[in-house]
Amino acid sequence: MSPRSQRMAARAVHPQQECDSSSSEDSATESSDAEAVKKARASFARPADWMIILGAVLAACAGIVNVGALLELRTVVSHMTGLTTNLGLRLEGVRIGMFSADGDHVNSILTGDSLHGHAGLAREAMLLILCFIFGAFLCGLVIPKNALHFGGKSFYGVALIGTSILCTLCTVFSFWHMRMPAACSAACASGMQNAMCTMHLGAVVRTTHVTGTATDIGSTLGRATMIVVRAACERRRRSYLENVELEVDLKKLTVLLIIFTSFFVGCFLGALTHSHLGAWTFVVPAIATGLMGVLYTCFRTKMKQQIKRMQVRRLEAEIEEVTDIVQRARSGSQHSTAAAVGSSSHGRAGAEDVDGQVEHALEVLQDMQATIQDIYDDDGDNITNGKRGTRSGRDECDSVASGGTGQSSSPLRRVGSTRA
Repeated sequence: MSPRSQRMAARAVHPQQECDSSSSEDSATESSDAEAVKKARASFARPADWMIILGAVLAACAGIVNVGALLELRTVVSHMTGLTTNLGLRLEGVRIGMFSADGDHVNSILTGDSLHGHAGLAREAMLLILCFIFGAFLCGLVIPKNALHFGGKSFYGVALIGTSILCTLCTVFSFWHMRMPAACSAACASGMQNAMCTMHLGAVVRTTHVTGTATDIGSTLGRATMIVVRAACERRRRSYLENVELEVDLKKLTVLLIIFTSFFVGCFLGALTHSHLGAWTFVVPAIATGLMGVLYTCFRTKMKQQIKRMQVRRLEAEIEEVTDIVQRARSGSQHSTAAAVGSSSHGRAGAEDVDGQVEHALEVLQDMQATIQDIYDDDGDNITNGKRGTRSGRDECDSVASGGTGQSSSPLRRVGSTRA
């Protein structure tokens, strides 16, 4: 008997085993897809709108400081790659001046500067690098968390005011013609701001330079384009996982483009301001960051409460949307089941419609989970005088996911009972 005949005979003898094996493979595939979707969604969480606005303002301020330092002080203050490159280059110039005999390295342009010139420029580059790092170090002292924790014990106001003071010192030193102290103040302010906004918007965002931002824009755009092109070339609809990956990439791309554009606009405004105000250019970012720091310090509690109210309203709207989606999904499932008795094609169409509605409901639930996390993850503080804490919020979210049938009057419980 041929191997093919043996396989056919085995399937005829054990049809139930073959069915069970197929079901197990399908279950494993669905589990793997669900895990991949979860990882894709967790790869990037879009910051709140007010956080993006804050990052855009700080990026514009950084652009102004960069251009102001370049025009007024003849140096860059946040371009650590360039400063490190310059440091290595000038150290080679020092080596040539100290240890090479006359006539050596005649083809090197470094021989155009004297040993004293190379040493001075190397000291400047080293000092600016250390000041930038020191500014980030100071930010780490007052803001210990790696993620935004609005209204908690972190001193964001202190960091913003500190950045403002350093920009003001840069202005004063510039008028006193103290070039290096002014440049060091600007570098320290840039380091402090860059570390602070990194903690606000996640490791994907830097506001004082755009090398990493431009890289992420290109790579993210490439991944999104590949997803679309691959599905088009294969002449098929994009899978749910591909749609999720595309959605995450587009959200990330939006944030990156906003930061990049804000930095570019800040650079233009810095050049425009320097043309009319000269060294007073540094006052503009000093006022902006100082004002934000004072507002945060003085009105932190009220601003926090207002933001929480906005998040609650958004959560309530999403709960109602999920409730409506689940109700329509149940109705569509019943109609598709009835239609499947008479026509298999109608049944498949109804099933696809139900799948689409459920997918949308899962997306909204994901947004709800993120909103609940923002509302209740507040160092153990409760949103309304301790009536609803982190545990209760997460329990209710779990009720939605598990389809609980509790009779509570809360909207989250109603969603759970509707899904049951």
